[in-house]
Amino acid sequence: MTTYFEDEIRSQAGILRSRREEGARQAQRVAQSWRGITYAVVGARGSSDNAALFFQYLAGKELGLVVALATPSLYDDDSILDLTGAGVLVISQSGRSPGMVDILTRARHQFRPHAALTNDTTSPLALDSDVVIDMAAGPERAVASTKTFSASWHALAQLVSAMKGTDLDGLDDVAEMVERVLAWAFSVSLPLAELNAVRGLTVVGRGIGAAVAAEISLKIREVTGIRSEGYAASDFAHGPIGADGAGSALLLVVTEEMTDELCDLILEGCRRSGMTTVVLRPSSRRSFACDQEIVVGENLANWSLGLAFVLWGQVLALRLGELRGRPIDNSPGLSKITLGV
Repeated sequence: MTTYFEDEIRSQAGILRSRREEGARQAQRVAQSWRGITYAVVGARGSSDNAALFFQYLAGKELGLVVALATPSLYDDDSILDLTGAGVLVISQSGRSPGMVDILTRARHQFRPHAALTNDTTSPLALDSDVVIDMAAGPERAVASTKTFSASWHALAQLVSAMKGTDLDGLDDVAEMVERVLAWAFSVSLPLAELNAVRGLTVVGRGIGAAVAAEISLKIREVTGIRSEGYAASDFAHGPIGADGAGSALLLVVTEEMTDELCDLILEGCRRSGMTTVVLRPSSRRSFACDQEIVVGENLANWSLGLAFVLWGQVLALRLGELRGRPIDNSPGLSKITLGV
């Protein structure tokens, strides 16, 4: 019998296919309401925060738009942050986190255009928003999110496309890509022995890859109980690279922002410290000196490649969790909604 977590991983292609047209219309409404903004503020927590990081990179790259990630604690008292010029977006699967509602309340009080990306269009967050983008993923029964994350990634790519006025490369075919990548990920042998690290796992990426690294790391930590951390490549190389050693592992995420030289530098530093090294890369990039490689054989635009890597990370988290005998659907100590934090 499969777990809810596995079922939800497998459902993602169908969800993205079904939300394609309405999601594009909703993104267009947000883009119209944001005409004339000079920057964007995005509020999120958990996996949604990793989706927000993806949006920060993608909107900067494609639109030249500065995206600031909100600090929710600054919105929950009487102090007033000046949002002049901002378009405000809050991402929340449940739409019920009080801190997220506070961000939209501040935006409304300052007459700034604001929108919610949520999986519950009847939630307080949705009801408080000018415009709602529906993840349209259906109920998510496993505690660790999968399909709401990919729906968020898809919706944010649609929003960037709407603001740009042209579709991102691969946007029309993303559901089919997800179908192919998941079929591959479930059929191949994964480097479980290398990544089932006693002293912990570090996932490193740059640009879009930094958002990927953060999400894969979070999913592995939630599902498997492995102490897993995500880092942007420059931050990792600046100091933490020297903190791990034998018994720990590196998973290096290679997107277009990661140069061969930077990959070699990080891998060499990790090898010197005794870490096991695994590289996740597209087939268009050369092989690297490491213990194992996972090669995605898809010719994808960088934003789409990032999603393909996240899907692989979800399957990895599932298989590592099964190997470790963890309760896959009910990660100890976790809940779907973050309240009062």
